[in-house]
Amino acid sequence: MARVRNQDARRSQLAAVAIDVIAERGLGAVRVKDIAEAADVSPRLVAYYYPEIDDLIDEVYRVAVDRYYWQRLEAINKLESPVDRLANLIESGLPAGDDDVLSRALYEFSVNAGRDPTHGTLMTLLFEREVSLYVAVLEAGGASGDFTLTEPVQAIAQNFVALEDAFGMYLNGGNSSLDASAATGLLRSYARSATGVHL
Repeated sequence: MARVRNQDARRSQLAAVAIDVIAERGLGAVRVKDIAEAADVSPRLVAYYYPEIDDLIDEVYRVAVDRYYWQRLEAINKLESPVDRLANLIESGLPAGDDDVLSRALYEFSVNAGRDPTHGTLMTLLFEREVSLYVAVLEAGGASGDFTLTEPVQAIAQNFVALEDAFGMYLNGGNSSLDASAATGLLRSYARSATGVHL
């Protein structure tokens, strides 16, 4: 791995590597040694930037939350139609397969959120951000006449996020009764009942 000179770049590199390690091993099994090995650096260097493993884990969670939110926002901002934006949100809210390490890492953190106040706060922030994505799209679709909303915007948005989180948990957990296609279909079914739009 190329040498990283800038301290911010080194921190970003370690956080990115830690996301992969957490997704692969699970949050409870992550050690400084694992992250150092994956980053091709010494454990001492990891400890220099993050004296406590919890400091690195907190940073990883912040990075993962930010990246997940901004990726989705950037994707819908490229689309004109509220209908297309809603379809994109539905698809991007579910794990993209076994290679979706960001989604797996976030689910690892969500399990820990009830035990760690910092993670609980970040989980709340992620939920609120995801809801805000749906709120913006639903309000635009209601204003344009593309959607006929059957419930208040906030309630629909929260239901979408809760459904995608629940389906994502089952998909990441390897539930053989549900695959990504079926989960997407169920979210689209909810979209039909909540907005009147067939996606």
